[in-house]
Amino acid sequence: MNRDENWTLRGVKSVDGGSSVWIREGRIAATPSPDARVLDLPGCVALPGRINAHDHLEFALFPRLGAGPWPNAKTWAEAVYRPDASPVREHLRVAKADRLLWGGLRNLLGGVTTVCHHNPPQPALFTKDFPVRVLERYGWAHSPAFEPDLAARRRATPQGAPFLLHLGEGTDEASRREIFDLDRAGLLDAQTVVVHGVGLDAEGLELLARRGGALVWCPSSNLFTLGRTLDVDALPAGLPVALGTDSPLTGAGDWSDEAALAGEQRARVLSGGAAARVLRIDDGRETGAAGAPADVIVLQESRLVAAFVGGRLKLAAEEIGVALRGRIEYDGRRYRVDADVEALFERTAAALGDEIRLSGKPVRPW
Repeated sequence: MNRDENWTLRGVKSVDGGSSVWIREGRIAATPSPDARVLDLPGCVALPGRINAHDHLEFALFPRLGAGPWPNAKTWAEAVYRPDASPVREHLRVAKADRLLWGGLRNLLGGVTTVCHHNPPQPALFTKDFPVRVLERYGWAHSPAFEPDLAARRRATPQGAPFLLHLGEGTDEASRREIFDLDRAGLLDAQTVVVHGVGLDAEGLELLARRGGALVWCPSSNLFTLGRTLDVDALPAGLPVALGTDSPLTGAGDWSDEAALAGEQRARVLSGGAAARVLRIDDGRETGAAGAPADVIVLQESRLVAAFVGGRLKLAAEEIGVALRGRIEYDGRRYRVDADVEALFERTAAALGDEIRLSGKPVRPW
């Protein structure tokens, strides 16, 4: 399939109220291309692809580990990290490149077209063959508890790019203090993006907002690890906040499940390009407007039926009848995806057996 194909998505409800979406040379177009392939999708809704503001891609196959709640993430990590014992041992036998690919597929199957990976970047993440876009321009540190030189990490962050770190991931006094320690070190500013922030009190949250920082909310991960999460509606009005899944080590399901868990608080984290603002993405991909990158998902009664990344069809539900490289059944629904999943399943099954779960859900070839 030509990666620069032009498409007409006909019969869909678009973000501007129209009945078609036109894709030309990887971007949303104002008019159809005469050589466009046509997908008839009556009764469907076409939306900008979702942006997942926090994930650890290589852990997509892992089960949840441990039985909390814990006072902080450091205590959880020390309790569950047993690389020589099951189930960690078997999962680490899967090659990292394959685990990263599974992470991309996990996001794609949840309707995500852009993800922020909170671990060292790998070249394979930034190719057109990867299932989703991975944020390239950012800086990161794991957390104050596991990062020996936060200042060096912050200095390595490109000017104007987000600097992401786990902070306040706990319910104890040490977690509450972390934001003030970061500020005293001169490392809290408008580029700072705090992931989790559960332990931050009102004063700490106000400080984050005053310094121009932002926040990523991962509710299912917080509830599992810490027993509580943030009240997003009670955050300072000027504090940008986006939704993240975290990994299945602690989170539940995929991005769609996380959004459902957010419930009535979803409006603030899903509307108006919240994740694009937090991650400093400025190409308009979250708008669906003419000229923006064609990162598009198509839903039918909230069920994902197609996904495009940069105009390239990456996923199509079985009923659409479009041929793509791989076939995958995820949580009981069948999709074709632009990836060699048959070989991926074979390599993964050699380490984990045939009963493979992605985001905690059954996944298999068909």
